[in-house]
Amino acid sequence: MIRKLLVLLAVLLACAGIVTASGSAEAASQGTALRMLWWGSESRHAPTLEALDLYAEENPGVTVSGEYQGWDGYYQRIATQLAGGTAADIIQIDQPWLHELCTRGDVFAEIDTSIVDTSGFDPQFLEDYCTFEGTLVGLPTGVSVNTMVVDPAFLERFGIDPDTKWTWENMVEYGKMIHEADPTCYLNGASPDLFRYWWEMYIAQIAGGVVNEDKEIMFTLEQATQSFEYFKQWLDYGVVAPFSKTSLFFQKFHENPDWISGKMGLSWSWVASMEKDMSSRDMTTTTLPVMEGAENSGVLMRPAQLFVVSESSPNKEEAMKVLDFIFNDPEAVKILGTARAIPAVEGARATLVEAGLISELAQRATDEGIAQAGWPQSTWQMNSSVAQTMQDVIDEFGYGELTPEEAAAKMIESLEATLSRL
Repeated sequence: MIRKLLVLLAVLLACAGIVTASGSAEAASQGTALRMLWWGSESRHAPTLEALDLYAEENPGVTVSGEYQGWDGYYQRIATQLAGGTAADIIQIDQPWLHELCTRGDVFAEIDTSIVDTSGFDPQFLEDYCTFEGTLVGLPTGVSVNTMVVDPAFLERFGIDPDTKWTWENMVEYGKMIHEADPTCYLNGASPDLFRYWWEMYIAQIAGGVVNEDKEIMFTLEQATQSFEYFKQWLDYGVVAPFSKTSLFFQKFHENPDWISGKMGLSWSWVASMEKDMSSRDMTTTTLPVMEGAENSGVLMRPAQLFVVSESSPNKEEAMKVLDFIFNDPEAVKILGTARAIPAVEGARATLVEAGLISELAQRATDEGIAQAGWPQSTWQMNSSVAQTMQDVIDEFGYGELTPEEAAAKMIESLEATLSRL
């Protein structure tokens, strides 16, 4: 009870602009004080603070202050802190940032496996997503895969079987039918950022991907044109709402009133965030469309986030102990639950299953996503500058400023220019 009251107090202080956890300032001045930085919502903040509080209880003289915020501006914050030498001891990062942040210098410490028990992680998963130049510098907070969230009631309203196996063709067919029947409704709730993810998945299926590890564009002009000709149907037939309506909800499509009120029927999503995307109504999940003979499904499986330790931390050993606690302590695992997706540690998953803390829907969506998962994206495709380049062309196309042929040519030209600077 005392611990819960302390957590509540910490949350209230954070709302007032004071973000702290696990101990008083006086205690911090007398022992080892660490800082931990992450982004998320209240469903992530509260259990993380409680887990850090438990660590402090079990390790007298150690305090871990929590610093947290929403997604907006988070990357800029950590990049600035790393550059200025003021970074937190433990930092939550998005996996695509690992390579580009590490290329700035020795910003993250090597994970000390004599302190952190990594035996419960899949070794290949660590190698694919958590290393830089062969060195393990991060650990996955959870396994997240792509899924598609669907509103069965919305589909039934338009005479569509909720158990439909979705293809690229029937998404156009049903999307057109829905919008003709009710011009205020759209099959797909994609905002411009999600439109880009759909495009990346489509191009992966016909060409293998966007950019490979050799920094080479993987698709031809003809394949790019094919992809934009396909997605022009989404815009022309009202499969998705116009960018002028959805751009206001960039990276937060679930806040779109049309999504909340049930005027949109499905969306591409991550299992790690799907409960937020589905919170406005009774929804389920299903598999994503994959064309027959696809080169690569384009369905992504990667860490929900990574925890890294700052190389500049004066308390790296203690920070490693905190990570070991978060990933492997049964009580900490139960407190954190699925706040950062289904855990990547085998033992932690077993703990949550036994405690009934992994929902049947999340488990099913994860299993379906893993079964569909394609190749890992290259570090260059995940680079933020490359992603922004793709988004810029998608935006111009989505607003009708480029034809499919023009968008295809500009995508290749723009990517080549961006890659040449990296």
